[in-house]
Amino acid sequence: PAPCERAISSCTHMLAGTWITLLSLSGVGAAASRRAASPSSLAFLDLDEFDPVAAVKGIPGAVRDNLRIFRAGTGAMWRNRKAASVVRKRVKQGGAAASYSELLLLRKSGDDAQKLLQAGVVYLAVPELLPAMLYFFPRSLPSTFETDQRRARRYETIGRLRSKAVLQLLTTLEEDAATKKGKKGARAAARLETAKELLRAGPPPRAVGALAPYLPSADDDAKQLQRSPLKRLEGAALKAGCGAIGLSGPLPGFVRRSALRKHLQHVAAEDDVLAAALGRMSRDELLEACFDRGLGAPGASAARLRRELSHWLSLVRTTAAAGIADAAEPKRDPDPARVRLAALSACAVSSTRAEAGAGLPKLLYAKSR
Repeated sequence: PAPCERAISSCTHMLAGTWITLLSLSGVGAAASRRAASPSSLAFLDLDEFDPVAAVKGIPGAVRDNLRIFRAGTGAMWRNRKAASVVRKRVKQGGAAASYSELLLLRKSGDDAQKLLQAGVVYLAVPELLPAMLYFFPRSLPSTFETDQRRARRYETIGRLRSKAVLQLLTTLEEDAATKKGKKGARAAARLETAKELLRAGPPPRAVGALAPYLPSADDDAKQLQRSPLKRLEGAALKAGCGAIGLSGPLPGFVRRSALRKHLQHVAAEDDVLAAALGRMSRDELLEACFDRGLGAPGASAARLRRELSHWLSLVRTTAAAGIADAAEPKRDPDPARVRLAALSACAVSSTRAEAGAGLPKLLYAKSR
């Protein structure tokens, strides 16, 4: 009967959504997707090799594993929230300033709660989209739910998105300069020349000089800059900046702008105490800090990551100095978020060059024998 069919369909839909959520949070779903996409996994579709008894027997173990991850993740979120509240209270009462690890705790505590709420809304509205959200937005999973394997995959995904963002932006700049006319064409040609100058400059300390004209003074309508320092950042550059920090997918411009601005302002606040913390940071903390700044590679050593972060700190000081030198009134400091965006751009180009050195772009531009 039709009512029974609808009830069965509804129950099946609910169970499928639940399993998608649990498997996505544990990272099993991503691994299964990769196996299904590989040519050697086509046997997975062969019903002769499918063992329903083994599949049913494996359900209790999978449920236990996923529930364990869920309990551990929510428990860690609660502990982080309590610790962050203590830090906020101490700073508000005039106590010691927050250290780098405490600033990171404050950021992750707020971000994780927001991410869990967003995942819950997506699951309640369209549960089938949750795996797609985790794929397009690798930072959308709360940090306390991440396993070591999923964290490593997240870094690999961000590295690919970073390289893709750089290459797509360069292609867009060339296309705009060739097709646009009038004032838009003149602006496109100027941006193309800036990109060429940045690429010819080489290492980031020299590359940021090409971006100095794009660093407005923080004293020029300071309140407006504080609210929206990236207001005049055009679409292609905004999309590339988001891609460099691992934010991709179909998003409206105001969401991209807000997310990138928030990220850059967090980085600027953390840079103030990063130098004092470098020697005490673990490799995981170093890797997280590097990927926040367009640097790093999943297989890099702790010594290399510390060196790259030291170069970053020198770079933002150099970028700020370059912005002051090009400003109408040298006493004014450039906006911190714009300074970090310029440094992020130069570092993303450098990281893309390092990653592309062993990939298809190297083969594309290599001389044929």
